[in-house]
Amino acid sequence: MAEETVERRGIARLRARAVGALAVAALLLAPFPGSVNAGEARASQSAGETPAAPAAQPGSWRVDDTARAPERTQEQTQAPPVMRAADCVGVDLVKALQTRDAANFERFESSARAVLNGQGLLWRVEGKGSRPSYLFGTMHSSEAIAKSFDDLVMRALQRSRIVATELPGASTRKVAAELRRLVAARSFRPGGNSLDALPEPLRDEVEAKLSDAGVPPQVAEQLQPWYLALTLSRSNCAGPAAGARAGVDTETADARIERLAVEKGAALVALESPVEQVDALASIPDEVALRMMREATETGLRPADIESTITGLYSTRRIGYLLAMRGPIWAGVFDVDGYADFISAFITRRNVTMIQRALPILQGGEAFIAVGALHLPGDAGMIELLRRQGFSVTRIW
Repeated sequence: MAEETVERRGIARLRARAVGALAVAALLLAPFPGSVNAGEARASQSAGETPAAPAAQPGSWRVDDTARAPERTQEQTQAPPVMRAADCVGVDLVKALQTRDAANFERFESSARAVLNGQGLLWRVEGKGSRPSYLFGTMHSSEAIAKSFDDLVMRALQRSRIVATELPGASTRKVAAELRRLVAARSFRPGGNSLDALPEPLRDEVEAKLSDAGVPPQVAEQLQPWYLALTLSRSNCAGPAAGARAGVDTETADARIERLAVEKGAALVALESPVEQVDALASIPDEVALRMMREATETGLRPADIESTITGLYSTRRIGYLLAMRGPIWAGVFDVDGYADFISAFITRRNVTMIQRALPILQGGEAFIAVGALHLPGDAGMIELLRRQGFSVTRIW
């Protein structure tokens, strides 16, 4: 009896950590035309906005464009960094490819530029008879790069009378508690045997990695595969929990947008509910989750590497490159094709729901819509979904 009680307490503690896995996984597993064209530039200038050139220049994967930006306010320049331990620094996979294999990098970049709406984070949305609104791609992180917003983003936010995010207050105690309750209800696997479909040698390796992540085998077998897959995709190097341990600011980019909206008197609305977000996670098929765990184990890919890669792509406003990381160039490293079902379950379906909620807001004009950046690119991304609804959507940054 005592042993059973300890086991139940262990399961309860682990369920409470499930939401933390969402930040990296959502950015990683969701979904570049060329530079800003003359039409985009004229439209932006006519609205009093100065379009930014693509961040990457020849010979440089990451370029600091602060020299281009006008003088920034104190609020914009003092976003505190999140501290990292030395062993938490990951490898930027795209930058590593550029360094070691220029020819394959050129092939990769050529295909990446073809990703629909793959470049840019801030887009102006215009409908008939309404004032402009904005669609902004965020990184669900407390990293400085995620919340040090460009002047164009700040101006767009200031012009908006209504601000919509995926789930306002997600990092507050009240909403976090509701998410934990929902995850607890969905993550438990009454029949157990979560990893039985894996061959024995691989299962032992997956169990070892889960143990390293704080999930012992006797607990893992009673949790759903989707939860276990997200546990292996989670980085402990950054984010609110790590920031709290390091004693630095843990406000995420989304939370900062919400705070600025409230401070300026804008209405704050939700595009999703906690139930919908957790349902999206729980809809990941077992076979997909097991494949994610297998690949995480066999490739040796660390969550810190994924985090570093995403940060590099986000900092150059080329998050759509992630969708081009496929084929022989990325074999044995990372192949997005292996996560197509996850993208469908966790990104594409949510795009449809969030667009339905955003439509009446955008039809009224002067709105600022902030969602995870990987919801923007691709044929099924939110940008294309809005265009199909008759909106003009123009990249401005």
